[in-house]
Amino acid sequence: MMKRLFLLIVTLALCPFAQVNAQKLLAVSYEDSLYSPSMNRYMRYSVILPPGYAETSERYTTLYLLHGLWGNYRDWITNTGVVQYASAYRFLIIAPDGGNGWWTNSKDVRYAKYEDFIMNDLIPAVDLKYRTLATRHGRAIAGLSMGGYGAAKFAIRYPGSFFYAASFSGALSAISSLEEAMRTDDPNSVYVKSRTDAFGATRSNQWTRNDVFALLDSADAKQLPYFYVSVGHSDFLLDASLEFGTKLRRKGAAYEFHETIGTHDWLFWDREIRTVLDKLERYDPLNVK
Repeated sequence: MMKRLFLLIVTLALCPFAQVNAQKLLAVSYEDSLYSPSMNRYMRYSVILPPGYAETSERYTTLYLLHGLWGNYRDWITNTGVVQYASAYRFLIIAPDGGNGWWTNSKDVRYAKYEDFIMNDLIPAVDLKYRTLATRHGRAIAGLSMGGYGAAKFAIRYPGSFFYAASFSGALSAISSLEEAMRTDDPNSVYVKSRTDAFGATRSNQWTRNDVFALLDSADAKQLPYFYVSVGHSDFLLDASLEFGTKLRRKGAAYEFHETIGTHDWLFWDREIRTVLDKLERYDPLNVK
């Protein structure tokens, strides 16, 4: 028996076919770029291809994964096991670069049109270059902190573009807390200056059109995508997620809310992206679990 087992192991190790099949079980990640008219420059993004992408003609659901403040397009790949987790699913994952721009068209900074970059440049380019399901039902969006804000905003403002949106530790009070931040914090800190660059330093229509709470108030709940909202109970942004969850409930939107052990860190976000990949795989709008 031991001899047979040894021969089997040696055969599998030496067999090129077995090695190729093993490689097909893994997702593949790399960097890509496109010229963005909205940003007037080339913009980089990370790509995770599902297992066996090159060997099929299948089209895939795309998950857009947004980073947080001080982050970049490499963050999700570098700081979580998302590539490993993606090997168990059939998703194309795109992680774009958003600088510190709050996924927003800046009021004052020229060629800092991050919202237009995502909606007008990146998504059409990805749909053209990769085998995506280029419809609302083939597109999801998720993000952490600033990216959680961005994912929520895009989902509410463009409900015809996404069927699922996830916010992890979302900085959902980016607008509602800005006036207080300008009064009490260092105006030159990245956390304050990045927001005033994006939204302006005084209350205006730019604030209203980028406030996820104001957007939710005027949205049609029946048209909204499904929301997954999570936050650690030791996270300094806990209250913002709680308020957002309450508004979703009162609005009658389809959503789930999770307050769990954790804080504002990669340990929490690593766990959450793994959870959402599994939920996306099993998502059924008629029987959400």
